[in-house]
Amino acid sequence: MAQKQKAIPLKQRLQYRLDNFMSKGGMAVFLALLCLFFIAFVIMSTVRMSVFWFFPDAGVDGLSDLNWRVFFQIIDSGSLAELDAGSNLASKLVGIVTIFFGLVLFSSMVAFITQQFEERLALLRKGRSAVLESGHTLVLGFGDRLVDMLRGLIIANESESDAVVVVLAQNDKEQMDDYLREQILDWQTTRMIVRSGNTASLPTLRKVGVEHADSIVILSDAKPSQTLQVKELADARVIKAIMAVLAITGDRSGIPIVAELHLARNRELAESVQPGRVTTLDETDLLARMLVQTSRSVGLSVVYSDLVGFEGNEFYFFRPKQGWGPLTFGQLQLHFQRSVPLGVRNVNHQIRLNPPPDYPMLPEDEVVILAEDDSTIKFFDKPVMVPITLSYSEQRASVPKEKHLIIHWTTKTPIVLKEYASYLTSGSQLHLVVQQNSDALRQTFTQIAEQNPNVVMQIRELDLSRYAAIRAIRPHRYNTVAILGRPSATAEEIDTRTLLILLQMRRHFRAYAEETGETVTTKLITEVVESENTELVVKTGVRDFLLSNRFISKIFAQAALNPEVMFVYDQLFSAEGSEVYLKSVALYFDPEESPQVSFGDCMLAAQAREEVCFGVKLIADEAHAERNFGVQLIPKRDETFRFEPGDCLITLAEDES
Repeated sequence: MAQKQKAIPLKQRLQYRLDNFMSKGGMAVFLALLCLFFIAFVIMSTVRMSVFWFFPDAGVDGLSDLNWRVFFQIIDSGSLAELDAGSNLASKLVGIVTIFFGLVLFSSMVAFITQQFEERLALLRKGRSAVLESGHTLVLGFGDRLVDMLRGLIIANESESDAVVVVLAQNDKEQMDDYLREQILDWQTTRMIVRSGNTASLPTLRKVGVEHADSIVILSDAKPSQTLQVKELADARVIKAIMAVLAITGDRSGIPIVAELHLARNRELAESVQPGRVTTLDETDLLARMLVQTSRSVGLSVVYSDLVGFEGNEFYFFRPKQGWGPLTFGQLQLHFQRSVPLGVRNVNHQIRLNPPPDYPMLPEDEVVILAEDDSTIKFFDKPVMVPITLSYSEQRASVPKEKHLIIHWTTKTPIVLKEYASYLTSGSQLHLVVQQNSDALRQTFTQIAEQNPNVVMQIRELDLSRYAAIRAIRPHRYNTVAILGRPSATAEEIDTRTLLILLQMRRHFRAYAEETGETVTTKLITEVVESENTELVVKTGVRDFLLSNRFISKIFAQAALNPEVMFVYDQLFSAEGSEVYLKSVALYFDPEESPQVSFGDCMLAAQAREEVCFGVKLIADEAHAERNFGVQLIPKRDETFRFEPGDCLITLAEDES
């Protein structure tokens, strides 16, 4: 080996070492240029001193002045014009050669600096630089729900002077920046930092400060309408990202992780990796249960729109420093002014919504409280008002038989059928219309029908894009018609098909009203995938609607800041336990006997029925969007209302009776 090394010419070995040195990057190039500059200065100074020795120049004042002139001629080509007119020819020739070396060296230096600057800009455009932040929200993934989730985080961070959200995804950084700037015009106090890279790469996660984040949200790149194979692959990538985060932050880190997973088995797997730290969200289940609840009560979707996200009111966990004192949960209601306790979380973090009014508050208990902002939560030692003694009604609402129609078979349909069956009284009807039937579909439907024999279930196969098919099902006979988004390639195609059916429904309702003179009372409920299509849906006559991405994205935003809020939503949207209902004021007291009723008295009237009242719905404002369609949440306890027939109390109750 040594003999072969000696056989290599010296010039080639020097070239090889120079290439290795230069390949180390910008600093090596800079040092090489600096070294060449120094060598040129030494050589030209030596030449100039030699020339000066044999051909003295009267304009040069000593050797120091001579060296200065050489240095100045290297760095400034214009110094040639400044040569003294009395300088001899030899000095001028040496000056010309010196300036030539300077031109070459400094042109190379300028080109190097320009190249380094462009490379730095290119690196910034690629989004590969490190993030030196702490206490930020880290979002891994770039999907459809990101914009709505970011809007929620921006509103939640209004009270902070400098909030930071970091987004890491494999998309191109410039495209992500342009998209977010186009969709969100006002960032308020929130700074957005976007980086491009693999969300499961340990070095990349370290660059975005995963160890210093306050919370981590992992989004799926698959949509609910896509195939099972695509969802499985997307879930695998999310789980891989979870494992990468845990590998960096360690098992003892308290940084919460909120992940979007489509399949139930993958959600169970992710939550079992580190119980209590990883929270998953089931979009299909939540939306299905929300659709059933909103379809059975006009105005409930407005309430949910206010509850979900940060634009209106949100859930907090609160406990005063001085403790609760000898108070029951019922008495606690009048010790807050601009917030309403809805439940209790004990020392074991178990949540119970709508506990009995006589439940004694323990020192370690926290209340699940609804408030506009955490700054509006204030506990008063004494009641904020003295209620008027009213004669509360013990009347119970009769629950009539209902008839509902569901259109399209999706992943949500089985959940919707089961949820409807758990709410409906015996003898109610539940019909399903599908575009194309199959043995597997029919088998699943039959199994659900057999499990709920008290509800009459039927299934039909029809092409509802035809007006004749719409007339055949006679939708005006149903209490509600719920149109689910039929699976398709894109969200735009799903909403387009939904809009076509809605227009056919509206045509039928208009024709029926003209033929019979009767008013159609059927409520149209629909699933809207793209939030931008909301206005189009409203104009087709929908009285209540469900915004898929917006609702779930808002819940994601809340869970990102406080993952335990997911337990509250799970209970709210479940048929078991307490749910939100809009109940007629006539069930609580006689409006004619009590023309002026304070909100505090409404809360006490609800307590008499073991319910929690947290708002009112006034029918006089039902058609006014600027008045939130008549829905008022958390009025002041002493605010009075003059109720009319049709007005409702918004309560948390066990059932709708």
